[in-house]
Amino acid sequence: MKTLGILGGVGPQTTSKIYLSIINLFKKNKEERYPSIVIYNLPFSFVIENEAIIDGRKSEKMVPYLIEGAKILEKAGADFGILPCNTLHKYMKEIQGVVSIPFLSILDETVSKLKLMEIDNVGILATETTVNDKIYNNILEEKGIKFLYPTKEEQNILNRIIIEIINGKNNESLKEELELICSSLHKKGVQAILLACTDLQIIASNINLPIPIIDTTKILIDASVRELTN
Repeated sequence: MKTLGILGGVGPQTTSKIYLSIINLFKKNKEERYPSIVIYNLPFSFVIENEAIIDGRKSEKMVPYLIEGAKILEKAGADFGILPCNTLHKYMKEIQGVVSIPFLSILDETVSKLKLMEIDNVGILATETTVNDKIYNNILEEKGIKFLYPTKEEQNILNRIIIEIINGKNNESLKEELELICSSLHKKGVQAILLACTDLQIIASNINLPIPIIDTTKILIDASVRELTN
């Protein structure tokens, strides 16, 4: 069986959910053994995290941590890796340039899922950095998928929600605010809501919408299990 390497800590709750979800999927699928997983938690400061992920400033400060983490995973015996953060996928080329093991792309996996579901118009919920850097724009346009982001005011609310999740908060009011943003995008004609921030899945369960909510974290989990069992 292959060994999965996880660049963890962006954020910690998402990392832990991915680990436990993979374990549970192995049990559900009645695999004969536990999966082989190595997790390296990136030791960056909280200031760098807030600047890079939320404020969209100085995200290049994350690159040395990502590169060192990828090297550590490779040395630890990982056959492939994942980075459970949409925002930092902008540095995937830098990561792949220093290791020989492949990293699954959350962007490629997500677009494949959208095409499989025959979705051609999606609303995107993401960090300010992901939006400003247009991380999803090119790949969606290449595949003929239209996309819509929240308004500036809604994005400011979303930024605050993400910060509160990263700081460990999870309450009904955050879920209600997120649901209002989703409903606004739905009214504008999108066929689905894409959670393009892996931390949003923590509060997005049980949101009541007539359209699907597609979780990039779940997509990455399923892709990881696929590779582990192939």
